[in-house]
Amino acid sequence: MRNLLIGLMMTLAAPAAAEFTADKPARIDMVVWRGCEEACEGFRRFFSDRDLPVEVNVIDVAKDKSLLRGIRDQLNASPPDLAVTWGTSVTTGILGKREEFGTGSALGQTPALFMIVADPVRSDVVESYEKSGRDMITGVRNRVPEETQIALLKAYFAPKRVGVINDPTESNSALNTEVLVNLGPDEGFEVIALEYSLNDENKADPAEIPALMAELRAQGADAVYVGSSSFNLENRDAFTAAAIDQGLPVFTAYAQMVQDSQALMAVANAYANVGKLAAAQARKILLDGASPADMPIASLDRFSVFINADTAAALDLYPPIQLINIAEVVKED
Repeated sequence: MRNLLIGLMMTLAAPAAAEFTADKPARIDMVVWRGCEEACEGFRRFFSDRDLPVEVNVIDVAKDKSLLRGIRDQLNASPPDLAVTWGTSVTTGILGKREEFGTGSALGQTPALFMIVADPVRSDVVESYEKSGRDMITGVRNRVPEETQIALLKAYFAPKRVGVINDPTESNSALNTEVLVNLGPDEGFEVIALEYSLNDENKADPAEIPALMAELRAQGADAVYVGSSSFNLENRDAFTAAAIDQGLPVFTAYAQMVQDSQALMAVANAYANVGKLAAAQARKILLDGASPADMPIASLDRFSVFINADTAAALDLYPPIQLINIAEVVKED
């Protein structure tokens, strides 16, 4: 009898998975920063490919932070079964930081999952990668650790002065630069950090890229690093072309800057795979009854190295054989 009672108590205490069906699917509201890109599409395909009873509603803020408070109010007025946030600005604007909400969330009792947040610990979104420290929030990591990126950069080319150009409205860029500065003394390089100026609409202007790249060169930079910058990613053609004009190789955490443009090397996780990982975590919450508070911040166990052969030829910086053996080599022809 005692064992029976204990078993009954454990059953009652365990979270129950919701009964979603094709007629009554789970509703996920995904708030994205700049449209439904690769991670968002990977997230949606995870459910459609498996014919799971989940409906994903994408809410695009189109890079307008002023919309976030209204969207937060909308989610609280009509709570989804799960809220998903894309990017640091969206995540902090929708869910809030630990400093303000402690173990809680700006969405109250609505479970939430974040992705494409470069440094959720330093951004004060979560307590640690082992646990979020917040009752209704978990997420996934998308970035390859900076230490790994720098080690592979040095295996290719050991710079003495690394340049970065940041959009001052992007908090992730400042955090990433801080990490780079802290790594510099042990890794044998110093950081030259420049910022875009902002116009009357509080936005950076891509027309500044060539002048800032020339300034990096004038200050002695021998490489450029893009770790976390939506602005530089969106303007990757102008950014990498300006770098090549100055004879500067661009190393980055964005595969797209190598695959679709002229950066020299990237150490990255494909965004589509990050989206699929986030969807797998969402499935655990919605269909398996997992508690966000009990879930570690998930990460992919592999990353990829991308090298642009055309850029290597243009800069006369050919990769060593040990990198060619592990890299995906990209070229136009």
